Amino acid sequence: MKIAFSTIACPSWTLSDAVSKAAEYGYLGLEMRSFHDHRDQALRVASDPLAMDPDEIASLFDDAGIDGVSFATSVRYDKPINPPVIGRIFQNEEAGVSETKEYVDLADRSGVEFVRVFGCNLPAAESRACSLTRVSNRLKLAAQTARNTKARVLLENAGSFARSTEFLSLLELVDSQWLGASFNVLTSQQAGECPIDGIKELGDHLQVIKISDIDADGNPTRLGEGVLPLPKLIEALSAMNYKGWIVYEYPKLWMTSDNGLEVEDVLKHAADTLYEWMQAVPAGG
Repeated sequence: MKIAFSTIACPSWTLSDAVSKAAEYGYLGLEMRSFHDHRDQALRVASDPLAMDPDEIASLFDDAGIDGVSFATSVRYDKPINPPVIGRIFQNEEAGVSETKEYVDLADRSGVEFVRVFGCNLPAAESRACSLTRVSNRLKLAAQTARNTKARVLLENAGSFARSTEFLSLLELVDSQWLGASFNVLTSQQAGECPIDGIKELGDHLQVIKISDIDADGNPTRLGEGVLPLPKLIEALSAMNYKGWIVYEYPKLWMTSDNGLEVEDVLKHAADTLYEWMQAVPAGG
């Protein structure tokens, strides 16, 4: 297992700062949050890779000796077509595909492994079969943009696909060699399932595990100081012989008030805690 953190923890850091700190704290990689639509200034991060030259991105990671794990995007494939028939003449039936291709091309040129996307919500006013077909068709086209590149597309559980059963159904419906799974443990827990059962359900689809921690009231805490069953999750991953990424998320970007925790301390503590948990796993899982 390899550990990384997401730049949602440090929205004011440049990519150079984030890469340097990741290497200093013992992380092996970095996930870069990016926003395709820059009109909402509140959602901008200083390290957004879309604002950088791909050669510069590759050089930063090469010099630091760590990996660019993924571009974590907001791209999704659930935009309805209205009205259902004539709307196809005036609207893009492939919504989200061109945005995916832009990120895949940047990832390929930057040496970044993955591009993270979402499904995301199936509208209640439409039949599930119809909306699922639309999402899966777009996602299949999006995954195909990684053909002939070194990058791969990762679908993350969210919205109508928060639980592993629905998430796996979508992955199997798309059935693409260029598509893998990013599994967010907190999303799974909040959707009412045991995330340990979720990772076992997803099995070989897993490329990235997203972890964070919260207290009983849902507030972010330092890793291991909250209520999520994270040490047992690490043990389960070891038993599965999981060799992919564990990406730590501290949601500083989304926080509207200060909880008194310093980002540097949170990230250092998370790296130390993850290594402690991995070393504590008995030999053979």
